[in-house]
Amino acid sequence: MELSRKNILVVGANGGLALETIKALIKEGATNITLGCRTLEKAKQTKHQILTSLKEAENCELNPVGGFDMLNKTSIENAIINLPRQNFDVVFLAAGGIIIDTAYPTIEINGTNIEKTSYQNLFGAHIVLHNLIQQQLLADNARVVYAGGEGARGIPGMIQKPTYNSTQEFREYLKGRSNSAYNPMNAIGVSKLLGALWTIKISKIKNRNFDVIWFSPGLTYGTNGLSKMTPIKRWAMENIGFGLMRLIGKAQSPGDGGAKFAKALSGVIGTNGDVLGAPEKQTLGKITDQKPMNTAITDPSLQTELWNLLEETTGKFALS
Repeated sequence: MELSRKNILVVGANGGLALETIKALIKEGATNITLGCRTLEKAKQTKHQILTSLKEAENCELNPVGGFDMLNKTSIENAIINLPRQNFDVVFLAAGGIIIDTAYPTIEINGTNIEKTSYQNLFGAHIVLHNLIQQQLLADNARVVYAGGEGARGIPGMIQKPTYNSTQEFREYLKGRSNSAYNPMNAIGVSKLLGALWTIKISKIKNRNFDVIWFSPGLTYGTNGLSKMTPIKRWAMENIGFGLMRLIGKAQSPGDGGAKFAKALSGVIGTNGDVLGAPEKQTLGKITDQKPMNTAITDPSLQTELWNLLEETTGKFALS
């Protein structure tokens, strides 16, 4: 893909990994990138950071846009309205994060409670894509990349493999009514599983005219994903947990992760419906198909249940 002729939208542009991805895209020739952040102030700060740290950015049009609050449907809708009136050829859905709590945190939408980590990591992305299509801002043959994570198939010692014995158990979890104890790291894993189910479902819609790919570059330290942790827990995770994994080669820098994401966004890696990440039981390594690593990823009943809940809470999808 010739990036110099493409309009690119990055949602969650101020995140450490997204920021490095933007820099990598610019180095590869991107000249028009819209920086979608939770607030306009953060978007402007991100633009300033890029311009002051990357000489090549002088030749790139950077458009800061606020309002991409992944826990606020109305805010997202208004953010899409405020986007530049252009067709986006590349969309990077990189916004999200972790919710730290001792009980299942939920958010109410249209009378239904949804577990918050799932909402801000997947439901928010779904709303973004729906509104881009509805506002006719998605170009024909566009490429949409969802920021995945190996938690979708589990990471030994870090994230339990998300599996469900029934669609009812799956739905009860998404509504924050699971019988198991709430674990923030496991919640991230579930949210990435949802992203994989969503990617596969959308890739099969017959009247869609774009590619959607779930992609993870492997475990990356130094991102903003832990920003909601308490200072002590975040310090321990970043300096002891990720620090040790970095030393033994099981975690990479945002720069390395961003370079891989840039390849996925430019079409070098991945095709429609792919779910790609690190090798099984590993956090880094050769990009590998994740689908065989957790049968839940390709479970059609879970895909249908997720889709039903998405449409119950956020409305009928633009291409359904």
